Amino acid sequence: MLSTSRSPGRFSRICRQRGAVGVGLILLMVSMVLFLAMAVDTGRLYMEKRKLQKQADLAALSLGRSACYIDGINNKDTLETLVKQNLAANGFDTTASNPTIEFGAAQIKTVNKGGKEWKEWDFSSASSSVKSAGRVTLSKTVPGSLISQLYNPNDVTLSASAAVYKRMSVGFGVGSRTVDVDLTNSVLGAALGGNLSVVSYQGLADTKIRLAGLLSALNDMGLLAVDLSAGTLEEVLDTQLTIAQFIEANILAVSDYAVLDADVLPALNQMESMPEVSALYLTLSDIIKLAAGANEEMNDEIRRAALASQIALFDLVSGAIYAANKDNFLLIPNLAVDLGVAGLVVALKVTEPPQFTMGVLPASAEDGFVTSVTTSQVELKMKATLLGGGLDLGVLVLNVGTIGVSAEVAKAETRLLDANGCQFSGGNGMTMAFATKPSVALLKVGDGGPPNDSTDFGDVSQPIRLGAYVNIVLGTVPVEIDISANVPVSTSDFIEHSNTVDPMLELPQLVGSVSPPIGTTLSDTLNNIELDAELNVANLGLLNGVLDIVLGLLTNTVLPLVASLLNSLLLSVLDPLLSQVLGIQVGTADVFVTSIEVDGGGLIE
Repeated sequence: MLSTSRSPGRFSRICRQRGAVGVGLILLMVSMVLFLAMAVDTGRLYMEKRKLQKQADLAALSLGRSACYIDGINNKDTLETLVKQNLAANGFDTTASNPTIEFGAAQIKTVNKGGKEWKEWDFSSASSSVKSAGRVTLSKTVPGSLISQLYNPNDVTLSASAAVYKRMSVGFGVGSRTVDVDLTNSVLGAALGGNLSVVSYQGLADTKIRLAGLLSALNDMGLLAVDLSAGTLEEVLDTQLTIAQFIEANILAVSDYAVLDADVLPALNQMESMPEVSALYLTLSDIIKLAAGANEEMNDEIRRAALASQIALFDLVSGAIYAANKDNFLLIPNLAVDLGVAGLVVALKVTEPPQFTMGVLPASAEDGFVTSVTTSQVELKMKATLLGGGLDLGVLVLNVGTIGVSAEVAKAETRLLDANGCQFSGGNGMTMAFATKPSVALLKVGDGGPPNDSTDFGDVSQPIRLGAYVNIVLGTVPVEIDISANVPVSTSDFIEHSNTVDPMLELPQLVGSVSPPIGTTLSDTLNNIELDAELNVANLGLLNGVLDIVLGLLTNTVLPLVASLLNSLLLSVLDPLLSQVLGIQVGTADVFVTSIEVDGGGLIE
């Protein structure tokens, strides 16, 4: 019988393999624990990093939500406090790890990556006079590994940063927004050498055109001094062109609009057909002014805002026409005003045309304001025949005389100081701070020159002179009556005022009328005009019996008639010409906002 017992060698091998599986399982379990711990640590660090990044994002975004723009120079302390309050509200311990808050400039740069060009934001905290971007950097120390903490504690420091930029551009103006059709036809017609019959200027006033669109049209026409893509905006604005070319470019630019007032294109076409449009020249920089920035970076911001700015088509075209005529008086012999007087003649000279610009916030505070806009500065002459050519008062008979008025009207100026409370929905709008200096006028009343000469406006420094004679028993006695007027000169300084603008409503919006404490409007000025009369008689002895009668007629009849005509001239001619044609209000100033654009506010890194 064969033995069934195992061989000693095989038995020993089996004995040696006992427990091998257990060791393997232990090693596997240890490995799994290590991998699990690594996964937990990686996930924990990722979550800590993500939480830290979220806090940095929220803190940076709070900079953009705080106001209409970021001002990291003048508002630095307030913004830093705001960031720390935001971090504390989101559970970040600012005492254990102080956040780093930087302010600087941000711009889009082109970089080369892998042979391809990419555009990305670049934040720079280098020294700059304008800091419209902010970066928040957070750091937090956490355990490096949960397991290693049992035998060899080690910590790691996590960091996260986020940046945001925000700026704002504001279009604003000063003056009157009303347009008188008849008066404007008379003035612009005289400037363009013919008779205009534009049905309405309201369509032109309501149509806004972007400066970039106008320059693009001029570029397409080949009229710019330098190519739009190659030259600087200053070089582009050095372009000289005729009024005809300027109007044609506006026609091309406004034709891109989907909806236009029915009167806009016919009105422009009518102006383009006038006799003098090809003989009048202007330089674009005469009416479009660029504010001077503190450095090239700020100049780039101003150029960008200027190109995006919108200007009323009426202001743009009329301003160009006045700029082209600024060296000449415009003679307007048949002004569309019915005063019931003979020989009304008006001459107008725009010595400085209105200017259009754009304010960019934040800005350098070196001048104390962001930027400013002005109205025209004008000289105006008027003459009218007195008393219909003559007046028979019985004892006193008046012959023809003229009354002359000279007005030198200084420009009004409005400066943009600041903008706060940028709530575009559900808020009370934004508060804008301005400083405004209203227009003032130096009025002179005197001799208007020969009655039948429409080009001779006399010398207003001399009194109004009426030829007359007195009927007495022995015949007639020639006399001269000299009438002079005392016109007070109003002065004004900048007046600061704050006004609320609601960006959710249609622009432009009137944000306030500014007047000095003591009324200096044209009506106020008229109420203070004093007329004085002097009677010059060759032989007073002949007038002993009727002198009192003559003086009574002079005081009670002649002077009131002259004063009435003077008031009519100033209120029915001067005031409408200034306010409804040139947009100038003497003694007061209407300030209006035409556009508001907020750029940025979101994360850039």
